[in-house]
Amino acid sequence: MPKYTRPANSANAEDPIQAFGNMVRASIIGHLREHPNETRAEIARALDIPKPTAFNAIDKLVDQGMLIADPPRDQATRGQWIRYSVDDNVVSRMYFQLGQVIREL
Repeated sequence: MPKYTRPANSANAEDPIQAFGNMVRASIIGHLREHPNETRAEIARALDIPKPTAFNAIDKLVDQGMLIADPPRDQATRGQWIRYSVDDNVVSRMYFQLGQVIREL
C-alpha cells in the first residue's frame, strides 16, 4: 500500500481540495455563479458534459455545502425539478482557506 506524503500544514487544505475536487466541480461552481437557479440537466447541457458526470459532481458539491438545492433534495417530490445555486459564503471560505495554505507552502 503506498504511503501518502502530507506536508505539516496540509490538514487545512484537505477540505477545500476535496470540495472543489476537479475541473468539473470548479466549472459547475463558476457556471452557477453566473447562472444561478439551474437544474442539473441545464447545467450539464451548458457545460457540455454527460448528465451522469454533472449529476455526480452536483451531488458531491451539495454534500460539501457548496451548492444549495431548492427545494432540498430530501424534500423534493418525485419528478420535481431541483434548482441549484452557489452558497457564496461556503465557497469563499473554502477558497480563502486553500489560498492560506498555498501561501504557507
